[in-house]
Amino acid sequence: MFRKTRIRLVTLNVVVVFLLLNALGSAVYYTMKYRLYSQVDRELEKVSQRLTVDPLPRLQRINDDPFPYNRLERKKYMDLDRRYALLVWDSFGRVIGTAFGERLEPEELPNFFHIGKPDGIETVTIKGQVYRVQTVTVPKKVVVGDHLQVAYQFQLIYNLAPEQNMLSSLLYVVVIGDIVSIVIAIIVGWFLARRALIPIQVSWEKQQQFIADASHELRTPLTAIMVNLERLFRHPDHTIEQESEKIMIGMQEAKRLSKLVADLLTLARSDSNELQIMSRKFRLDEMVQKCTQVFSQLAIVKEISLETAIEEPLEIVGDEERLHQLMVILLDNALKYTNKGGTIFVSCKKEGNRVAILVKDSGIGISKENIPFLFDRFFRVDKMRSRETEGTGLGLSIAKWIVDAHHGKITVSSEEGIGTSFLVTLPLK
Repeated sequence: MFRKTRIRLVTLNVVVVFLLLNALGSAVYYTMKYRLYSQVDRELEKVSQRLTVDPLPRLQRINDDPFPYNRLERKKYMDLDRRYALLVWDSFGRVIGTAFGERLEPEELPNFFHIGKPDGIETVTIKGQVYRVQTVTVPKKVVVGDHLQVAYQFQLIYNLAPEQNMLSSLLYVVVIGDIVSIVIAIIVGWFLARRALIPIQVSWEKQQQFIADASHELRTPLTAIMVNLERLFRHPDHTIEQESEKIMIGMQEAKRLSKLVADLLTLARSDSNELQIMSRKFRLDEMVQKCTQVFSQLAIVKEISLETAIEEPLEIVGDEERLHQLMVILLDNALKYTNKGGTIFVSCKKEGNRVAILVKDSGIGISKENIPFLFDRFFRVDKMRSRETEGTGLGLSIAKWIVDAHHGKITVSSEEGIGTSFLVTLPLK
């Protein structure tokens, strides 16, 4: 699935790059072509105006050898490029002579025929050679060889060979640049798509693992409930007192199932940003004190010493209900994994513009390789021990979300056989 997605991303990236490069290349090419042609057109119009006002130079007959200009005409039109040619037509549509530097072959002349058409500038292509032609219809006397004739129309022709070569080179560079850029886009796109899909792939794998673990956790209490209900039907004549053990087990599993579903719902709503932190000012020391008082009774039953060091007064802006849930999770874990005769220490104090909550126990501890995974959903260091203590592996995930939602930080330090410490730091506002 991810390979197909990667291919689609690369394809989309290449298509976008191809379209952008083509648009940019076309813009550069046609801009350059327009500027070159505009420059030629301005020169044509300027020379045509001079030819219209001034007498035309002496023309060369079509079948004669190249006619050298006399010195006066050289000086008069010496600023003209040698790529210009002057073509003069009579009123019958016949070419009566040419002038200037560009040499035109007799068989090419009919391609420039323009009599009966509007004057203006046009592009003419003859045998692969491109010309820019300015046509002006002005009856005028001209000297052709040694004879005086009446011209009806003249055309100023400019050979675009250098401009076409420049445009061809530019087009070649644009095409090569497109090909190279597409190859680079494919290579870089493949690499970036792989990098971009890594978080998605990791998230997908975690989601798959989450679904598998959730299904397993939900199936276990449901199976226990179903088994005990079926056992009740085996002795329909028994009283409730006689079947109280099975009923109690079913109720315990139902309670465990209800807590699991509630935790899953909390995490699901937190992922979708449906759960909001209802911030308000309250006394954090009082809330921590109430939590420890409740767990102190449970600690007495397990013969565990619960000590506190709570700074008073200590006001904070946050969600009192969620922070109470955080304390319950941390104290519950400490109580579960602390053996008889152990101690639990809880402190709450102000440190600068933050508040620090410490829950430390002398329990069984956690190995160093398992510490990075403590806040993963359904992660349990010892699944058999967690089963005995009715753990689901979701408590610390919820605790991490609560701390993150308050822009705080939670850290854990532990050593096997010595104990575990959870340190929560929260901003006061």
